[in-house]
Amino acid sequence: PFVSIELNAVIEKELRYAMRNAQLRVLGVMPLVLIAVRLMPSRWQGGRGRGVPPGLAEHANSFAFYSEGMMAVFGVLYVFMLLSSLACNSFAFDDGGMRALILSPVERRTILIGKNVVIALIAVVFALLLLLVNQLVFGDLTIRAIVFVLLCLPVFAVLMTLAGNWLSMRFPKRLKFGKRLNMTGMAGLLLLPLFALMVLLPVVAAAAGYLAQSLVVKYATLALFAGAAVALYRPVVASQGRELARREQEILETVSGQTEA
Repeated sequence: PFVSIELNAVIEKELRYAMRNAQLRVLGVMPLVLIAVRLMPSRWQGGRGRGVPPGLAEHANSFAFYSEGMMAVFGVLYVFMLLSSLACNSFAFDDGGMRALILSPVERRTILIGKNVVIALIAVVFALLLLLVNQLVFGDLTIRAIVFVLLCLPVFAVLMTLAGNWLSMRFPKRLKFGKRLNMTGMAGLLLLPLFALMVLLPVVAAAAGYLAQSLVVKYATLALFAGAAVALYRPVVASQGRELARREQEILETVSGQTEA
């Protein structure tokens, strides 16, 4: 609902492709590895905090208060990292279907938005399942931590989808059926600074709250990042749609493995 028929069609196609992909279903279980890691006993845990100067320990405790929810955010970021190969080779599902996209009268930005919506939806579902299992096992999520995570979600989704569009068009990779979740080595290399940025933004928000000694500043900083990301998406994806129109023949030849006459 609330979207055009063309966008509905693209979203439905992408969801059908995703639902029948075995590798994607396996990735849905991978975030639970973080739960298993947290359950493992740690020999050093009992000695943690010994020999720390009182002043430093006080500052550490204060920063820990303002960085509440950071572990949950890193768990969500881990989900986006797992799905990066999906976002950064977003035409691999299409194969011969790329010809239908080229011949269709749908705006190219609509194609990208539809693919982005499905990627973001899958990431959100995986992240929510991870947080739900974490809460059932550990029960350590608070309202403040949940708000922190919810403000990070649009930032991560916009950055990952826009970067994924750019990499998918410049470094498409032909894949056989069942091998969808792979990307080129260059795309993987270029993702490293993106992940660094995605880690930095919530850390900056927590540091701003700590320096100002205010939770309002912490959430306002992150809300500013989220608003900027959402505002950035529309003009950037429109530009990427025009670029897709220029590159679609090259993408078709790559994903189908044959050159058009």
